[in-house]
Amino acid sequence: MLEHTHLTAAVQDRWIPLITRIVEACPRRVAGSRSEQEAQEILRAEYTRLGMTSQLLPFEWNESLYAVLALHFGLAVLGTALLLLGAPWLALIAHALAAVSYVADSHRRAHLLRRWFEPIGSQNLVATRPAPAGPPRLRLVLVSHADAAFTGWVFHPTLIRLSSRPIPIPGLGGLRKGLRVVVGATALLALIDALAIVGLDAPAWLILPLSVPPALAFVLNLQVVLRDEVVPGANDNLSGCVGAIHLAERLLPDLPDDVELVCVSTGAEEAGTGGADRLARQMADRWGAAETVVIGLDGLSNGRPYWFCEGEILNAPPPAWLTTLCARVASGDARFAGIEAFELPVGATDSLPFLVRGYDAMTLGTVDPEIGAPRGYHRPADSPDALDADEFALSLAYAEAVLRAVIDTRAPVQPLDTVDALDA
Repeated sequence: MLEHTHLTAAVQDRWIPLITRIVEACPRRVAGSRSEQEAQEILRAEYTRLGMTSQLLPFEWNESLYAVLALHFGLAVLGTALLLLGAPWLALIAHALAAVSYVADSHRRAHLLRRWFEPIGSQNLVATRPAPAGPPRLRLVLVSHADAAFTGWVFHPTLIRLSSRPIPIPGLGGLRKGLRVVVGATALLALIDALAIVGLDAPAWLILPLSVPPALAFVLNLQVVLRDEVVPGANDNLSGCVGAIHLAERLLPDLPDDVELVCVSTGAEEAGTGGADRLARQMADRWGAAETVVIGLDGLSNGRPYWFCEGEILNAPPPAWLTTLCARVASGDARFAGIEAFELPVGATDSLPFLVRGYDAMTLGTVDPEIGAPRGYHRPADSPDALDADEFALSLAYAEAVLRAVIDTRAPVQPLDTVDALDA
């Protein structure tokens, strides 16, 4: 308990003031902005203080995920209009392109309609303590993001609460992922288009209800684009950025000589994990999947800790050995009682691009169970004053315990269903 009290004091005295400093100096940290780069420079100075070598790796991405979403589902709405106007071939092209492009985009496999937007320049901050013993047994990569999100109606707590509630009907649990519903409806409209081409016209009472999900997605995301307001992003995700500094500070004094520690602060995460996507591609021939473990840190306050299961349309769960390890750490300390997996209903974290490229990866973060997201998620209320130091400290303590467990045992551990038996 005394150790936790000291950690809470460190959060209050060191890490929240650093977050406050970054928010005040870099208030509009949208992807590719000067504020985003300045925030990276502040973080870089902290890693230099720790004796880690660092570099800024540039890349190109687009500025707004919500513009990308609005384009996809605006095209789907256009497809419905074309179908009702008697142009099923054009409707099929619109609906199929919208559905296929967003599935590929959300799973970080290919970017089709996203290419419509002019790329902007961003950068990843990569700080490293190489393994002194030579080629590492383990490369432990901590990933967080320095940019902040746009806000709008879609992030109202009531809408988030509705979208995160489990569906009580057996077999329909997957429909709680809102964009899976939107893309599924768009794909069904493409099927209706194809049937119309061969003379099998669907009634309006079927077409119009299927058009509601993409229409809502278009309107809600367009509103975010038009509002053009960026939140402070204190919890999401400066808490992860300074949390990585804290964890590096804790790990470095006794880090084994055959372990390489890499701390990454990505850019353009809120634009669709752009920095992580580009970094995973850049490091494909330098970071071997066999020795690399990626742990994301995304929102460490304003809720209770969880580990996240990724996949907005297609599931991308973390490797079983990591989930087992997280469960074992949670069961081994009374402070961590109740920490479990949380399936993200929408969006992705910086772990996803690494997962889909064969790396062992997982993100740790917080969720307020009453909302289905951290308090203040993508809202102007996500300010330094709203950070809960005790929740922040608990997340840091759990993250450190997980990281030390990863360092101690890189090999796969027992399946999750044997944890209770092992403990007994």
